[in-house]
Amino acid sequence: MAPQTKQPSQASASDSPHSTFKGTRGRLHHRCGLCHKTGTKLSKCAGCQTIRYFVGTIRWSIDQNTTNAFETGVGHFWGIFSTRSYMRARFDLADALRRLGTLDGVTEALDHLRDMVRLCRSDNLGLRDLVPPVMLQLDQDQECYDFIKWWRTEAQRNDYDFGDMDLPYLNVKDANVLEDVRYLIGNLGHVQHISTVMLLKLKLLVDIINIKVTRALLAGRLPPELWKRTELQVFVALSVFAQKTLQDHIKLLARALQDSNEHFLHLIEDADDHLSEIPEHYSNGSFEEILLLLQHSYPAWWQHEGVLELVRSAKSIAGKDSEDEIADLMKTACFKNNPGSDRSKEELLNDVSLNRLWGYFDDAVEDAMSLNADRPSDVKRETLRAMMAANLEGEDDWTSDDQSE
Repeated sequence: MAPQTKQPSQASASDSPHSTFKGTRGRLHHRCGLCHKTGTKLSKCAGCQTIRYFVGTIRWSIDQNTTNAFETGVGHFWGIFSTRSYMRARFDLADALRRLGTLDGVTEALDHLRDMVRLCRSDNLGLRDLVPPVMLQLDQDQECYDFIKWWRTEAQRNDYDFGDMDLPYLNVKDANVLEDVRYLIGNLGHVQHISTVMLLKLKLLVDIINIKVTRALLAGRLPPELWKRTELQVFVALSVFAQKTLQDHIKLLARALQDSNEHFLHLIEDADDHLSEIPEHYSNGSFEEILLLLQHSYPAWWQHEGVLELVRSAKSIAGKDSEDEIADLMKTACFKNNPGSDRSKEELLNDVSLNRLWGYFDDAVEDAMSLNADRPSDVKRETLRAMMAANLEGEDDWTSDDQSE
């Protein structure tokens, strides 16, 4: 007698995570989109025209899961288990809109993200990392800085209760973008926020550079009464102090970022090779942490013309200044007899240039503002080489004279 095969019970089939998608066995029937029961007293959804439901069931579901949450659960949505699927789905929608790369898409994405933060003050989905770079994409620079400052100051207080709806929330307004940035660094350092503030300051610095270059061009091509009037209108607030402060802050944040995660510059440099990689998890200082940062903020880095070019210019200057040093290093026995001796000059120069990039950042800014055919950094390099050659020649002459005596 053949062994009997136990058929799966109806209960176990309905418990399958795919049972809703597969439907029932046999011929298709109209069924309730919530309880999956079939029957004749089903109403069709007037919106999608594809779902039917029992009137009593849908009213109960809305009352229990949605309406009450929006009325009584604002501020702590994640604590209401039934809202989590809604929050995840809404994030997927916002992320898809953001990735369209259009003004409408990014604008609507930010609207969704900001409202989700309102619904869940404790931000269990980590939207506080994504909102600021999206703001920068829409040129909401002040709003971006205010948002980050609140999260890096007020939200870090031990006595702040995210569940207390009477406490101020995201209430920092018109914070000084040129203020000391060291509150972003240290034990409370946050790679996503540090990089976004650095990008914001790079963006402002590029604006200043462009205005200064435009001013220099206008001064040589327009009557004085015209370019001086333009200067008074758009340039008076952009003092030398503002530019120097921005440059100092950028270098400070960049070095803090590099200390927190050594992969940042490498991935920003080769972003196109990694934009399709979406990490499932990460730890502080890991390669995956910067992969996630790229997913959140690289569109803003790419969008603002002049920012990446300024960083790459600093790297290029560092590379030119390091060429002779690398060539001499590769000739030494110490290099040849140690691990890494199989690396090419280009590979070594790339690593050294990235490591020294921020030491040459001011030179890159000076080059960007120059209208001369010869870049100031090239002139400086050739001048130093000439001085070194003259010094070596003088030492050789002194040695020859000493030996002749």
